[in-house]
Amino acid sequence: MGSARSQLRSRQAALAALLVLAGAVVGFSARCAVSSLFVNVGHLAALRGGNDLAASAFDAAAAVDSASQAASNFRLSQALFRGDYQGAASELAALRDRGGRPRGVANSSSVLLHLEAILARREGDQGRALALIRESVARAGGNAPREAVRLLDQLSQDAGGRPYAPPLANVVFPVDPRRNSCGDERRLAGVRLSRNDVAVGGPLRVEMEWTSVADELTSRDIRVLRNLAPNGAFAWGATSADLPLGYSARPQPLSNGGLPPGEMYVGFADLDGQPVSALVIDNFDGPSRTSRLGSDWIPAGPGACYLLASEVWVGGGQPHFGLYLRAPGRADTAVFGLQGGLPNGWRREARLLRLPDDVKAVQVFYWNYRSSGTTAFTLAVVARIGA
Repeated sequence: MGSARSQLRSRQAALAALLVLAGAVVGFSARCAVSSLFVNVGHLAALRGGNDLAASAFDAAAAVDSASQAASNFRLSQALFRGDYQGAASELAALRDRGGRPRGVANSSSVLLHLEAILARREGDQGRALALIRESVARAGGNAPREAVRLLDQLSQDAGGRPYAPPLANVVFPVDPRRNSCGDERRLAGVRLSRNDVAVGGPLRVEMEWTSVADELTSRDIRVLRNLAPNGAFAWGATSADLPLGYSARPQPLSNGGLPPGEMYVGFADLDGQPVSALVIDNFDGPSRTSRLGSDWIPAGPGACYLLASEVWVGGGQPHFGLYLRAPGRADTAVFGLQGGLPNGWRREARLLRLPDDVKAVQVFYWNYRSSGTTAFTLAVVARIGA
């Protein structure tokens, strides 16, 4: 036992020495990233009861970047480990008052969202408290503590007793007909579909409006399509890694352009006062990051025409939605249905895309590209509409 403890202490010392050395040789943005890594290690250790290792990690993080507020983060993690929610709430409030924020694992914890909800309620912001506790319970899933569920019930009743339910109204996607033709005389001018159809995952009833080349309305038709974007309303739950079912964290290509990723999880977005399931991609405040998420590869119809539609909340992020195309003998290429540089707020967009004749498979992707903001995708449709 003594030998094991000695080895643990030597590893802790090596960890701290490595981080101090890193702080001496890297620049500011890299120091922030390295410090965040070790704060992350500290939170993990504290939440698992390894307070000695946690102390070493937080000390090392502070040596590299004093702005990490390592001491406050360490006390916060200790309070969470003890189950002292009152103490953790107080520490979180003090950290926030000093301009800091929880870092690492604790930042993505449903427990911290619970604490933020408690603080928002104490400050009289009932709407924000309700949104936070809904997200906390959703992210914890079956592991949500009873206290969080009770708070959700109470805040829901305070808001008027309305039970949570996703809106079922049809969603209209604006289309630029000048860019949307699959090579015939008609151009797509509008798309309407049911949010509920996308959430259920069955046949998708889509109303499509067409114009002529001269921009004269020619017809409306209703088609029953199959959505190839798995879990297109992000309502089926999440994997053990907090990612929406049907997706992995490693789409092609793997490179993030040299930038670290942010955080991806299934949560909620507030749509006209109603919470709807969403894929949230948070790149945090601070240095730019690039986060990517993709589906498994899906067999494609070479030369076929596809409808792409997406609904996204832009909170300072750079959302991108589209397909990677795979064809024999050449590198995978990306095509976009929605592409960054968008103002904050809700954005809905649809377009037509004809695949090249040699494409054999496609992969649905979502990016938050080179930003320090947040995006939240709430609907995604990729559907073949004909040859």
